[in-house]
Amino acid sequence: MKKFTLMLMVFVLSLMVASAALANGVEPATKQVKMKIEKVYYMKGSGYYVAHTTKDQDGHFWVLQVTDIATPKEDKAFSQVLRKQYNGKQVVVTYVEPLDEDEEVEIWDVKLK
Repeated sequence: MKKFTLMLMVFVLSLMVASAALANGVEPATKQVKMKIEKVYYMKGSGYYVAHTTKDQDGHFWVLQVTDIATPKEDKAFSQVLRKQYNGKQVVVTYVEPLDEDEEVEIWDVKLK
């Protein structure tokens, strides 16, 4: 089985941030961070398997969606496979910070190292 690519949109973000910034003549600056995956688990409310990264110096962390399809209940064996595959791995997140503090961060790319 191929490795799952981390398909994430931690929080569903709109493209309005980027288009609004470009319309104002201000190009959003992309940033990258390298974080380590700390834990992978099934999120009951959404039905997706997600990965949490370690916290940075400011206490921020990423919640990354690991699976594309939601399931009604957790498969314990599948959870174990995902934990073995992702726990302790490094991930590089490319993102754009919001122009306004009320907006969410827009993730552009995630690569597993």
